[in-house]
Amino acid sequence: MKNITKLIVRIAMLVLATALLMIATGCKNNTANSGELPDDYIPDVSGKINVTCRADVYSNESTRKAVRSWVSAFMNKYPDTQVEINFNVSDYTALISSKSIGDVFFLTDADTYKYAVTNQALMALDYYIELFNINTDDVYSGINELCKVNGRTYFTGMCCGNVTFAYNVDAMVEAGLLETNERIPNDWTWDDFKVYAEALKTYDDDGVTLTQVGAIMPLYWSNIFSPFLYAYGGEWYNTEEKKVTFFNEGVIKGIGEVINAIDNRWICPTGVSMSSEMRSEFAKISDTQGSVFNFISAYTVLQDRVATWNANGVTWDVCPFPLFEYAASPCGTLGFGVFSYTNNPDAAAALVLTLYTEEGQIALHGQEGGDIPVLKKLGEQDFWHLTGEQYEGINFSAFTANYDRYLAGQVNGCVPQEVATLIEEGMEDLYSSYCQSAADWTYKLQELETQCNETWESLK
Repeated sequence: MKNITKLIVRIAMLVLATALLMIATGCKNNTANSGELPDDYIPDVSGKINVTCRADVYSNESTRKAVRSWVSAFMNKYPDTQVEINFNVSDYTALISSKSIGDVFFLTDADTYKYAVTNQALMALDYYIELFNINTDDVYSGINELCKVNGRTYFTGMCCGNVTFAYNVDAMVEAGLLETNERIPNDWTWDDFKVYAEALKTYDDDGVTLTQVGAIMPLYWSNIFSPFLYAYGGEWYNTEEKKVTFFNEGVIKGIGEVINAIDNRWICPTGVSMSSEMRSEFAKISDTQGSVFNFISAYTVLQDRVATWNANGVTWDVCPFPLFEYAASPCGTLGFGVFSYTNNPDAAAALVLTLYTEEGQIALHGQEGGDIPVLKKLGEQDFWHLTGEQYEGINFSAFTANYDRYLAGQVNGCVPQEVATLIEEGMEDLYSSYCQSAADWTYKLQELETQCNETWESLK
């Protein structure tokens, strides 16, 4: 009898432990949701879902407020749902492995390939997009494409991250490139930049040390070097054939344009090694001094970037990344995807897809902590503009200009992480070698192509 009692107790404890484990892991499915649905499927948007946000991105109350506003709008629309938000996650690896990352999690466009293909951690949303009648035609096409891998949508972008430049209007006027009340148009080109940069270039009394250049460009950064891969028709990667092609006419011409800009001292390359002579030439150029065009990596850093100019009484404005022969305007986005092992795919999909609706975008971007909307109709409105006297008359349209020419700025959103890392390190090495000793950069490019394809082949 005692043995039977002990057995019953053990079974009860095992059942309890299993139940607690299921609660702790969010009761995740053992089988991944593909996102495919039958033709007559009726969604049930109810129940509880958990949203996981990265702590480094949502480190302050301002950014958290925007997410809470979006989630609150969702629960108002679907009152039978409950959403809990976790802002304190720093590492996704263990959570994905244990299937406890939550039903919905934050990611960037640079993460798309890794989580959709490598980790198979994202549920495709295409069936739900049709089911919930989401009009993706109103989403900036470039942003929409950033959320796809092999033609399928794996997350929804929440903001438009078009790389732009803040520029010194006074320097342009002084060089005779603009009239006092004139500004750079949104359709300006790389050829225009070259003309500007040549006229803006000034030297110290020694005739060697530069005191002003066209722009500082961090050539190690994917959003800066990748436009030149696309600019002249270079189709540099193919996810179906799983290979990269750098040694072609279009890519060679694009990289050659950067090399030419360095040679003519139109740009100051940063993030790469230089010879001692080149370092001396650029000794007086920095982010806050001597550079007429300063890149804006994200809308949220605009305030910091122009603070020095405001303090010094400099007139400034904003312009888009210059246009090229082919679509090459670098953009990125942040957003949310549905964990493929969620137990509540209907509610999770409904939540992330509200990011492609007016009410979801306005809730997210219509207050402190917001950003640039991804819907064309909202981009034309001003509720997302920074306010204050210092922003009056600023060309905010630059942040959504030329959206039909957007392409992925981050290479790790296009190819596997292992290949992307090789590209990023390889491009930095290419420019460093050239700036140190004028090394043969075409050889470096061909060598990089071989390394990338060998690595990609090994991943098949």
